[in-house]
Amino acid sequence: MSRDVFISHSAQDKKVAETICAALEESGIQCWVAPRDVRPGRSFPGEITRAIQQSKVMLLIFSQHSNSSEQVLREVQLAVDCHVPIIRLRIEDIPLSDDLRYYLSTPHWLDALTHPLSKHIPPVATAIRELLGPSPAETETAAAASQPPPAEVVMKQRAAAEQRTPVKRTPILIGAAILVVGLAFALWMWRSEKKTEVVPPAAPAPQQTASPSPSPTVVPVVPTPPAATPSPTPVEMTPSPEAAPSPSATEPNKKEPASRNDRAWQVWIDEFVHNFIASNESNDVDLAVSFYAPTVDLFEEGRKSIDAIRRDVESYNARWPSRRATIRGDVRLAEKAKNHSYTASFEHDYYVENATRGEWINGAVAVDLQITIDGDGVPRIVSMKQKTLRKDKGTMQKR
Repeated sequence: MSRDVFISHSAQDKKVAETICAALEESGIQCWVAPRDVRPGRSFPGEITRAIQQSKVMLLIFSQHSNSSEQVLREVQLAVDCHVPIIRLRIEDIPLSDDLRYYLSTPHWLDALTHPLSKHIPPVATAIRELLGPSPAETETAAAASQPPPAEVVMKQRAAAEQRTPVKRTPILIGAAILVVGLAFALWMWRSEKKTEVVPPAAPAPQQTASPSPSPTVVPVVPTPPAATPSPTPVEMTPSPEAAPSPSATEPNKKEPASRNDRAWQVWIDEFVHNFIASNESNDVDLAVSFYAPTVDLFEEGRKSIDAIRRDVESYNARWPSRRATIRGDVRLAEKAKNHSYTASFEHDYYVENATRGEWINGAVAVDLQITIDGDGVPRIVSMKQKTLRKDKGTMQKR
């Protein structure tokens, strides 16, 4: 199903994207946003590709996370390739990465740098509507307003006007009398002069009467939809349609585990969990393993040391160079021991691919974490259990 707007965002900006999506849809603008609109059992990259191709506008939520996200870069590349106009909404004031700058060289941005976010959404909706143009209902209404009335309506209106305005017969009778007198005088002159040549009298000018003139034939105008205006594209370079070029490797800004710093424990642990999942997109192995304690009860493999986990992460990253993970909904948190032990449960979708081998996996898992605070006041994962909810595999064109 085609939508008006495709919302491109980083997984860590999910709440911002959901807020903007809800406001736009409330104003009548249909949105496509992942993972909400990814249909069960469908390929994640295929769903993203089809959604962008069928959308009329892309809204890019620009932040430090999307600035370094490989998945966001690919979505922007595909929008440029499909000539889908891109509206850029900046929620953080940071420099544009070289990879995105290649596609987003236009200097104009919409800003949402201050709170509340809701006050910045109306300008975004206005910009989107300008690119979408009038809706079919508005086009039909305007065409109907400009369409001339049918011939039957015109005739009825003329008949009603005649009934309201009676014809004045006195001028007609006077004109007829003058005509008769003129003809008689001409005949008398002809006879009196006995001319052999007959000169017919000049025909008098016809007198206007109030009788209705035949109405012109009215041809109804069938409204035609306006021609589609080519969507502006940020750049003139068009990649090969067979396969989008692989983006250069960009590392997201590091978000290592941090101490509490007078924050509510719910905010602190929720941020820890989101940064942990986001680290899956990074090739920084040190960042990925920094979330674990020295020994961890990992999956069904029993307890593992941090060195063994490091080897697993390195092997997984080499096997799947491109990775993306998105948490579904909210993380369920609980405090087991005050300022010391916490639990977190959530579900997340993931997508990994190896373009060289032409393979991909699109799946979902349920995760349960046990988190403790170390001697430096920093949270670490001591246990992680996960259950596979869905796992689809497929092949694609090798690059």
